[in-house]
Amino acid sequence: MNSACQDAADSKGQCPCKIPRLLLAFSLMALCLASFLADDAVAAFFAGLRSPSLNTLAGTLNCIGDWPAHTLFGLLAAGVAWRLRRKDVTRLFLAMILASSLAGVTVNVVRCTTGRPRPLTKAQDGFYGMRKDGKWIGFENRYQSFPSAHTATAVAFSGVVLFAGIRGGWLIALFGPLVGCARIYSRAHHFSDVVTATCIGLLFSWWAWRFVQRRWRKDQAACGITASPPSYPP
Repeated sequence: MNSACQDAADSKGQCPCKIPRLLLAFSLMALCLASFLADDAVAAFFAGLRSPSLNTLAGTLNCIGDWPAHTLFGLLAAGVAWRLRRKDVTRLFLAMILASSLAGVTVNVVRCTTGRPRPLTKAQDGFYGMRKDGKWIGFENRYQSFPSAHTATAVAFSGVVLFAGIRGGWLIALFGPLVGCARIYSRAHHFSDVVTATCIGLLFSWWAWRFVQRRWRKDQAACGITASPPSYPP
């Protein structure tokens, strides 16, 4: 908490910086809930776009948008950056891997308990939990639609660049939403699955970047080194 927030907290009993965070949290929850109303309309829109070229593009995004693919890329990139003595870039990729991994674990736990059928599954849409008609469905892939793991990990991975303040980072961050669109196009997920996963991914992107930066500053302070802002390549 900075000094301004501390003074405000002392006088009013609550830090004003918490209020925007609460508003943001409620806004994200409202967005996730509202997205359920657009599931059918978005599905119909993507159904009208089908073509061989888009099928190929969606298949490629589904492949590279999975957690193992971009995590492997992040590890290789972090290794190269380390060899080049670019510690700032190394921290960036480590934060991306951390965000993606945490988002993946969280979403996979959630979707095993919600029991929502995928659009391709011949079952009425709903949340059945871990059991349906007396059978365990928690670990059946066709009932693991909500939320989208591909989208959450891809958004968490690429979204870190937004919080790192990299010039043109929004272009890299588009990777996550594109993966989400591919999942809807492939009828692997509903629109609300992707929106919710996007919100989760961004939250982990923000947290992972703050965590890595704070840890680095503590290590620098422990060594008696004055921290300098990172200088990423344009």
